[in-house]
Amino acid sequence: MSNTFNVCGLTIERGQKLRTFLPVPDTNVQIPITIINGKENGQTLLITSGIHGGEYPGIAATMELGKEIDPADIHGLLILIHPVNIQGFWARREFIVPEDGKNLNRVFPGTPMGTLADKTAYLISSNFFSIADYYVDVHSGDIHESLHPYVYYPGACKPEVEKKSKSIAKVLDMEYMVRSLAKGGAYNYAATTDLPSILIERGGAGLCLHEDIEAYKNDLLNIMRKLALFDKPVKPRHHHPRDVENIIYLESLETGCWLHHMHSGDFVEEGQVLGRITDVFGETLTTYYAEQTGVVLYVCPALSSPKGTILIAYGRYAEEDED
Repeated sequence: MSNTFNVCGLTIERGQKLRTFLPVPDTNVQIPITIINGKENGQTLLITSGIHGGEYPGIAATMELGKEIDPADIHGLLILIHPVNIQGFWARREFIVPEDGKNLNRVFPGTPMGTLADKTAYLISSNFFSIADYYVDVHSGDIHESLHPYVYYPGACKPEVEKKSKSIAKVLDMEYMVRSLAKGGAYNYAATTDLPSILIERGGAGLCLHEDIEAYKNDLLNIMRKLALFDKPVKPRHHHPRDVENIIYLESLETGCWLHHMHSGDFVEEGQVLGRITDVFGETLTTYYAEQTGVVLYVCPALSSPKGTILIAYGRYAEEDED
């Protein structure tokens, strides 16, 4: 690695930290970015937070790490973009970029000729994916999602990319991980370009709790230790992620009021009532039952449930592997 790092017109010398704004081309939007060029050579880790602007703990964690980490303490290059969807963040919007109504995570790799969401995705995918050795996309349950901490790693990519991705997922202090076969989303797209990537889920429901922020910081620091950005061993964890498979994302069949019977992290038996949808007079329209035995990863805690809302996501334990 050269002593001088250049990206998007920004220059950072070895042993320096840059905290500035990254302009989205052909817009008036600027995204906060922190780049830490370590005193010693090493790998490049890219971390994004706030692709969904209402997912707060991960945003706060990346902000704080960008402030706290000293370039003298790390080997390699650390790039933190926080939050990516700055417009959605200030508008307190769930999922979407307010200017165009698009879910930013669904438009990767983006295009320079599209709307703000498309241009933002293109800015990141075209300038940062190619220079990173690993990529971590930091999420939380959105404003209408309550979740139990878990991590996705990509499965629709080369086996060696999946293996490297899973290796960093396994150092997180959480109980569950999910092998994703989807090709959409920032981290899944990145994996198809041969960049080992994961998406972490921790916190949610519009809350920004101190304990979630600290847990997120510990997760990210452990990834940095795993990748030797810090000259320290991975810290012991209380939990080690276990694979959960066959995830059922239950969508509401009609618009109504959602009354959930289960909470994130609960265990559910096949045939158990998950919750029900009522009309605005409290009359039950649909009762939802579990199709399989498993663990609840997240649940919609909101009463308002437009048709198509994901009400609950749950999956079953996979067979233990040895890698």
